[in-house]
Amino acid sequence: MNKFSILVFTLFTLSISAQIDNEANFYTVVGNADYNLTLVSDNNFATDDSDDLQDDIDEIETNGGGVLTIPAGNYSFGNVNLKSNVHIEINENAVIRPFYEIPASGKLKNYAIFKLGSNTNPIENVSIINPSGLKFQVDLTHNINPNVAVVNCIKVTNFLVANFNVEDSYTKFSSVTMGGDFYNNVYAFPTNGIVKDFNINNAHYGYGTVQTQSAKNILFKNLSGTGGATLRLETGATALNDLQVVGEPRVGGLDEIVARNISNTNGNSAVMISPHAIHNGTVDVEGVTMVSSGFAVRVEGGFISNDYDQTIGLTDGTFESVRIKDVTATYGVIAELKTKHYKYYPPEITGSTTEASYLEAGEKRVYIGESVAAVLAETDYACTNGIQTVVIEAPIVANGFDYQEPVIPEEYVNLNCSTLGIGDSVEEGFFELFPNPTSEVLRIKSLRPLEAVIVFNASGGIMLNKIDKLGEFEGNIDVSNLSKGVYFVQVFVGRNFFTKKILIK
Repeated sequence: MNKFSILVFTLFTLSISAQIDNEANFYTVVGNADYNLTLVSDNNFATDDSDDLQDDIDEIETNGGGVLTIPAGNYSFGNVNLKSNVHIEINENAVIRPFYEIPASGKLKNYAIFKLGSNTNPIENVSIINPSGLKFQVDLTHNINPNVAVVNCIKVTNFLVANFNVEDSYTKFSSVTMGGDFYNNVYAFPTNGIVKDFNINNAHYGYGTVQTQSAKNILFKNLSGTGGATLRLETGATALNDLQVVGEPRVGGLDEIVARNISNTNGNSAVMISPHAIHNGTVDVEGVTMVSSGFAVRVEGGFISNDYDQTIGLTDGTFESVRIKDVTATYGVIAELKTKHYKYYPPEITGSTTEASYLEAGEKRVYIGESVAAVLAETDYACTNGIQTVVIEAPIVANGFDYQEPVIPEEYVNLNCSTLGIGDSVEEGFFELFPNPTSEVLRIKSLRPLEAVIVFNASGGIMLNKIDKLGEFEGNIDVSNLSKGVYFVQVFVGRNFFTKKILIK
């Protein structure tokens, strides 16, 4: 077995066992009383059908569980609470719009069409599907409150959500959202579930098909989207990060996440992985496709937002292991980007100044421009104790990219964590100082933005702490006034720091 195979084998041992994407590992069909009802058909979107649907759900649950059929028709639902052992089967000719009544205060609140364990007791053994595997329609283009999700999953176990197409209008939530809440002093969140076979059109950059904050043992399969991020594995909620206690087990967050066949067109990314200040578990992704998006996959480093509690000792978040395999990216010019992504462009490409047309006043600027790369792996947790914990596996195919490498940084392609000692970071190999020795100018080149550079003498005294172009990837340090001898350069990158020795001659 070669070294690469050993690394892959180790990753699988640390994460999830064989047959990782077998649906039986995530959702189990549980018998119930087979008490079945059919919702009264409606063809008028102006009618609020929420109460009728809720009454049927409650009746089925009270009688031991069963199937609730929603026939063909035009329906308006809002904040409908699914109950344990209730399975909703929706006809492919049904069209659902969100229903929302603006309160007297005029202040718009967040809401969802279907709620799974949100503001209720925990629920289990539930599903929302089309029984034939065809897609029913969800229309978000006529809502009066953009703060809407299609399915909000909180305190739910053993669930299946599948078979729908969402026509969005750049609303302010992903179609499926996952988070957590306390119940009897225990933080509960979605566990053991499948989300598959659905698509969204016209998603907002900051949202998309699925957004997860907390979830465990979930399979995401056959998801697609136009705009935004199709699968956003991002644990960035302020309330969640502020729950973390240093030295204690993680509260919420993500673990045992498996994704298969995820695609995105004209958005930012098909898969986005971002830990913020949460130390998450495992993620396994195969089969990612993007066309004219910024990236197929973004794996980001952890960071501590200024919005988080700065007094509780949070540290940059991580994932225990991330595996990305089989990525195909096709270059285009209708990608959704922020200016922070422009630093990854090669010199031949200039960042766009064309703003997304759907932005409202006060929103952070989003630009429409050229695709950046197939995979961005800007992490500071790629190696842990000599083991590669972020693995990018072939095939990685980049079609139509004239200047960019398929993977940024390119060093990930041949990354060898076994050469690093315990406690070392892969990023130590991601910057260089030259020439060394030098007598006038010391150049520094980094694969991540430079946050600070300090030069110490052998006694620990600070001699220099200046660099031009701070915040960029390259810079010069004027060392012409330093005496001959040995010095140490401390480089701060991504809120980590590393030290290298230089010689002034």
